[in-house]
Amino acid sequence: MLLLASALAGGDEDWEAYIHVSRSGVANHLYTALVQAGLSVFRDNDEIERGGNLKWELDKAIKGSQISIIVFSKDYASSEWCLDELVMILDCKDTSRHTAFPVFYDVEPSEVRNQRGSFADAFSRYEEQLINAGSDTETGKELMKKSRFIQKIVRVTEEKLNRTVLSVPHHLVGMDFRVQNIHLWLQDKFADANIHVIYGMGGIGKTTIAKIAYNLNFHRFDSSSFVANVKQHAEQFNGILELQNQVLSNILKGEKGRLYNVHEGSIKINQAICSKRVLVVLDDVDKLDQFDALLGTRAFYPGRLAWAHAAHEVYDVEILGCDESSKLFSWHAFGQDHPKDGYVEQSESLVTRCEGLPLALQVLGKSVVVWEDALSKLEEVPHTDIQKILKISYDTLQDDYDKNLFLHIACFFIGGEKDDTVKILEKCGLHPTVGIDSLIDGCLLTIENGNKLMMHQLLQEMGKEIVRNESPKEPGRRSRLWCDKDSFCCLGFLKTLDLSYSQRLARTFNFSRLPNLEKLILKGCVGLLEVCESIGFIKGLDLLDLEDCTSLKKLPSNIGLLNFLQELNISGCSSLVDLSLELGNMKSLSVLRANDLSLKPLPSVTGEVTPWRTFFRPWVSKPEKS
Repeated sequence: MLLLASALAGGDEDWEAYIHVSRSGVANHLYTALVQAGLSVFRDNDEIERGGNLKWELDKAIKGSQISIIVFSKDYASSEWCLDELVMILDCKDTSRHTAFPVFYDVEPSEVRNQRGSFADAFSRYEEQLINAGSDTETGKELMKKSRFIQKIVRVTEEKLNRTVLSVPHHLVGMDFRVQNIHLWLQDKFADANIHVIYGMGGIGKTTIAKIAYNLNFHRFDSSSFVANVKQHAEQFNGILELQNQVLSNILKGEKGRLYNVHEGSIKINQAICSKRVLVVLDDVDKLDQFDALLGTRAFYPGRLAWAHAAHEVYDVEILGCDESSKLFSWHAFGQDHPKDGYVEQSESLVTRCEGLPLALQVLGKSVVVWEDALSKLEEVPHTDIQKILKISYDTLQDDYDKNLFLHIACFFIGGEKDDTVKILEKCGLHPTVGIDSLIDGCLLTIENGNKLMMHQLLQEMGKEIVRNESPKEPGRRSRLWCDKDSFCCLGFLKTLDLSYSQRLARTFNFSRLPNLEKLILKGCVGLLEVCESIGFIKGLDLLDLEDCTSLKKLPSNIGLLNFLQELNISGCSSLVDLSLELGNMKSLSVLRANDLSLKPLPSVTGEVTPWRTFFRPWVSKPEKS
C-alpha cells in the first residue's frame, strides 16, 4: 500500500513537493523524474485553473506542500515572478513546518548569496529581460549532466520527505534495535555481502523488520521492489510469473513488456539488475527455485526472507524481552504502553505465555474483552504450542458467523479482492462486510496492496488445522476442502457441487470423477465459456443451474443424455445463440427457466424459420413434479 506523506503529516497537505524553477528545460525533466519516483508534485503551469487568481493559487499550493524545491539557475533572478514566488516560499517556511530545499543548477551558490554574475546583472537591470531563451537542442553531454543533476535532486527530496511506501503496524516496540544492523548494511556501498537473510520463527516480526528497513532505504537505490508472500503466490497458477512481472516492472519503473514464461523472466530480470544498484526484498521464500526465478541463481538459505542487495549475511531475529512484550501487549489491549490498574497480574500471565512472540502478543491483546476465558484456556496449553495460543483468539470471536467467515477466508480467499470476496460470501449468509471489520479489529485479518485480504501464515495454518480436526482421517466429513488431493478423494461421493459466482472459471473440468453428482450449480459464473461434454455421463444429475452465465455461447451437445434431469436454468445466458436439439428428447425435464435469452431463430428441414418458443412449448404445458 502506498501511503502518501501528506497523510502522515496530518492530512492537511495536498502535495509532497512544489517545484519552483524558472522556465528552463530542467523544469519538465525534474517534474517527470519526481513523478516517476512516486511523488505527488505541484507544477504551476499544469495545476492552476485558467482564469483563476494566480497569486492566490500559488500561495495555496505552496502552503499545501511539504517541501518546495527552489532551482536557482543563471536566468532565475531575471524573472520578477520567480522572486515574488520565492518570498511566498520563505514566508511559509517561517510560519509552518514547510521545508525549502534550494538547489543550484549551472550557477555557484556564492553567486546567489552575494548577487554576483547573472544575479548582479538581473538586480541592477531588473526591468529588462537579460537572458534570452536557450537553444532548442541540447548536446549529449549537456543532457547527461542535466540527468545526473535531476536524479540527485530526486534522491535528496525523498530523503527530506522521509516517505513511507509500505504499511507497518501502528505500535512498534523494540524494532529500532532490530532494524539497525540491516539499515547500516544497506547504507554501506562497499559491503562484501549483497544478500541479507532475516531468520526466525513465524510471527516473530521478520516481515515488519524488512518493511521498516525498506522504507528507510529504498530511495538510496536506483530501483527497488518489495515482493510479499512469495510462498503463497508460488502455489497459485502462474504465481511466480506474476511476481516476475512485478519485479521487472519495479526495477524498470514500468518500462517493460509482458513476460510469458518463467525462463524468459529470469533472464530479463538478471539483465535489468546487472546495470543498476537495486534493492529487492523477497518475503517468505521457502524453495531455492523461487529465489532463482526472481533474482537468478545465487548462494541462498532456503525458507527465509532474503535481501538481494553472492555473499550473504544472516540476521537471527530475537524474541521480545519482558518489558518489550508487556508494552506491545498493553498497546493492543489498553491503548497505552502499560497495563491498566486491576489488570496487571492477568497481563503478566498472558505475556508470559506468549514467550516474546509479537504476533501472539498482538492477537491476544485484542481478546481483552474475554480475558477470563482466555486465561483459563491458556492454563491447558503447553508453553511451546503457538498454534493453540493463537486459536484462543478464534475461540473468543463473538458468534458463529465470524468464526465461519474466518475459516472461509483462511481456506479460500487469502490474497483475493475484498469486494469480490464479499459478494461471494454474502450468498453464504455470513454478513461479510461487518464480519471482516470484526476480524480486522481482532488482528486476525488485514487489508493490503490496495484492497486484498491478507492473513499471517500462522493464522491461516491455524484456520486450516481447525477444519482438518473436524475429521482428521476422513476429508469428506470436513466442512471445507482446499487441497486437491483431499478434494479428488471425495469427488466420487459428491452429490452437490456449487461453484456459483466463480468469476474466473472459464471451462468446467472433466465430470467423469463425479459419477454420483445430483446437482450442479454454476450460477453467476460470468467467465464460463464451455461446459465439458463429459457432463452427459452423469446419469443421476437432476439439477443444472447456469443462470447468468453471460459468456456461455452453447450448451454441451450431449446434454440430451441426462435422462434424469428435472430442472434446467439458463435464464440470463445472454450469449447463448442456439440450444442443443437433444433437449427435446429429455422426458424427465419438468422445469426449464429460460428468461432473457437472445437466441437465433430455429431453422427447419423445409427451410422455414421457426421461433424457439415452439421448441419450449412442451415444457410450458408440463406440470412440475411434486
